[in-house]
Amino acid sequence: MHAIRLHAFGPAENLTYETVEDPVPGPGEVRIAVAAAGVHLLDTALREGKQGGPLPLPELPTVPGREVAGTVDALGEGTDP
Repeated sequence: MHAIRLHAFGPAENLTYETVEDPVPGPGEVRIAVAAAGVHLLDTALREGKQGGPLPLPELPTVPGREVAGTVDALGEGTDP
């Protein structure tokens, strides 16, 4: 799959378009086949390295984004369908 990844906090130019492995959901998690995605103001603050309210800064590299819509296409172990 393709993803926008952040390897260093800072300006939007630090975001790179890359090929990455398909994520595998862990216990109690789901994977979503994304049909639409958005960029929240919080995502831009985290990209700049500013703590976003109650959320800690992510470990790098990271795939930013918290607004998605799609279909659940995989369940992690123990996840209630």
